[in-house]
Order: sequence, then C-alpha cells, then structure tokens
Amino acid sequence: MVFVACGLNHKTAPIAVRERFTLSAGNTLLHRLSKLHAVHEVAVLSTCNRTEIYCETTDPDQLIPWLADEVHAPLDEIKHHFYRYHDTEALRHLLYVASGLDSMMLGEPQILGQLKQAYLMAQEAGTIKKNLHPLFQYTFSATKRVRTQSGIGKNPISIAYAAAQLIIQQFKVISSLKIFIIGSGETASLIAKYLHQNGAQHFMIANRTQEHAQHLATQFNAQALSITDIPHFLPEADVVISATSCPLPFINKQLIERALAKRHNALMFLLDLAMPRDIEPNVAELDAVRLYNIDDLHNIVGEGMEERRACAVHAEQLIQAELDNFMNEKRTSKANKVITNYRHQMKQLAGQELQRAQQQLIEGKCQHSVLVEFGERLFNKLTHLPTLGLKQVAFEERVDLLDLMQYLLNKNPEQSLP
Repeated sequence: MVFVACGLNHKTAPIAVRERFTLSAGNTLLHRLSKLHAVHEVAVLSTCNRTEIYCETTDPDQLIPWLADEVHAPLDEIKHHFYRYHDTEALRHLLYVASGLDSMMLGEPQILGQLKQAYLMAQEAGTIKKNLHPLFQYTFSATKRVRTQSGIGKNPISIAYAAAQLIIQQFKVISSLKIFIIGSGETASLIAKYLHQNGAQHFMIANRTQEHAQHLATQFNAQALSITDIPHFLPEADVVISATSCPLPFINKQLIERALAKRHNALMFLLDLAMPRDIEPNVAELDAVRLYNIDDLHNIVGEGMEERRACAVHAEQLIQAELDNFMNEKRTSKANKVITNYRHQMKQLAGQELQRAQQQLIEGKCQHSVLVEFGERLFNKLTHLPTLGLKQVAFEERVDLLDLMQYLLNKNPEQSLP
C-alpha cells in the first residue's frame, strides 16, 4: 500500500488547463474514485490553483488516467502537467500545501481551511478510514506548528488581497468607482472588505441566491441583485469582479459589447477570479476592456515578499524536522507492535508450561523433576519458531536475515548499542 499525492497546480498548468480539472469533490466523485480496485482511501482537493488526489493505493499509475477520463481530456495532451509523490514525499508535499508554501500567494492561510474542508467531505463520504485519518490529523497539527514557529502566517497575503491591490494600483483613487461583485463566497467577501477599507463606497453585489447577495450587501451598504440582473446593471460598472462556482462562463463578448455601447466605450476593468472562469477570454479583445484572471495576480504583491521568503526557508526546515519526527514515530510504532506481539506469544507459552508444572506439583510429583522438566520444555518451546525460521532463511541463502538474527539473538546484553 502506498500513500500518494498527485495532481496539477498553478506551477505546472496554465489556467486553461486547470479549469478543465476543477472537480466538485462531493460524495459522488469520491465514491467513483474509491471504487477503483486499487484505491482504498481517498480525499480530493480542488481549488482555483490546484486539483489534487490524496489516497492509499496499490496502483498509483491509474490515478492520472482516471482524472483525464473524468474530464474527457486526452491523456497524452495533459499528463505532462501532472505530478505524483509517494509516501514520505507525498506527505512532504501535503505539508507544503497546507502551510501555504506551495501557494501562488506565499503563506496564504485559506488553503488550510480548504484542505480541512476536503478532509471533512471525504470523512462524510466514508472514503477516509483508519490510515488517512491520522495522516490528515497529523498534517493539521504539524501545519499549525510550522506556521506559528516560522512566522509564515504573519501578515498573510491572499488572492483576494492581491486582487484588491491590483484594482488600487490601476485606479489610485477608488472612492468614485462603481464596483460590481458577482458571487458572495469567501473570496468575494474579502475583496469587498479590502476595497471598502481602502475607500470604495459604491458596490453592487449579485448572486444566484438573492439572500446571500443581500447578506453581503448589507455589510457594505451595497445594492443586492440576482444573476438575472447582470445584463441590466453591467453598463453601470467601472469594475466587475466575478468569483462564482458556475461550471461555464456566463459573461461573453456580446454582453460586454452591449454594456460598453451604453457606457460610450468608457473603460471597464474586469477581474475573473472564478475557476472555471466566468468570463470568456475573448472579451480581452475589446479595446475598452482590461481583463485579468487569477494567474495575472502572481506578481502583483511584492511588499513584504523578502520577509515571507525568509519565513518560508524556516518553514521548510521545520517541515523537514516534522517529517523526521513522524517517520521516527512510525518506525517506533511498528517496532512496538512487533515487540508486543512477540512478548504476548512468549507469555502464553510460559503460562501454559507454568500451569502444567503447577498441576504436576499438586499431584505430588518431585519438585526437582518438575522444575527440570519445566525449564527444558519452556526452553524448547521458546526456541522452536526462531530455529525453524533460521533454517528456512539459511536454505534460501538470505544472508541479510541471517546477519539480522545474529544481531538480535546472539548480541551480548552488556554491550552498548552502536
């Protein structure tokens, strides 16, 4: 059985590829994955910047073809975008992801919450059991120590913060801007918060669920709209920020052209933070449009980057220490199980012989004879299985095992360990 982490992210695949692999990691998907004959436990993380599978499997080679088949993508065209890690390296990758070291915005905290959500979803689906459960629990506790001790979690930078900074850089003064936010999730809420803190006053907020739009709008004295209102209010917007979970783009070139005509071709700033994208890429062909997506945010925030990089180096060292401790504990745990089982077997043999000797004494047999026989029988039983094992490894010419048995069985207890 192998622990595997495989997938793609913003470092290995452009947005056009990543959006094809945006998966809804619900019960149906997890159950389909768990029905693969070699997958025993599994969780799926799918965010705007990565889609990853974490699983216990006996056949890691089937995972990437399964993903390609799931989205009807030719394997030969997309396989070079994927990575796959096994066992210790898979756990190292998981710690990097959880700690924000593998994020587009170095050290961002949202990924840990997204990973916890993926874990809880797999738990509810019953696809995480006895092996992955402690692995994820360890990851969460280790990540907390790494982020705290390294300082990587201090003054974190998020996608939402970078998006707000991009708008501020573009317009300098944003108090007069009419900002249209489509979506009301965490990203949309954070962007509205950051822009409001920097002076933005005029918001329109649209969402598929009117109640959600109203809840967010109330916080910023904004106008709450429904998705069907978008074409009517789009011409009023100087800035459009879209961050929904819609599976298909719903803002196309024709819709923006009509909005521009009503605006007399006044500049429109469009920021698409959805995955898959909400705005069709060819909208960027329009002269009066500035269209940005998640990948365009990578180099926006430079402030404090050197400090975060220094913290990241420390975090990497802490992760290595965490891995060393984890592997040591894992090896010790395995040894303890072997020792416990061995001692239990020996105790059973000794108990059987002791019971036999006590019965002989009750029957009045000579104490000396009983003790001599007890010692001989116990000696024979304790050495029987090791003797058979030694003969077998000698027959198979397993020199390594013979050396190990020599070390274990004939070592002088008074000698110090090397």
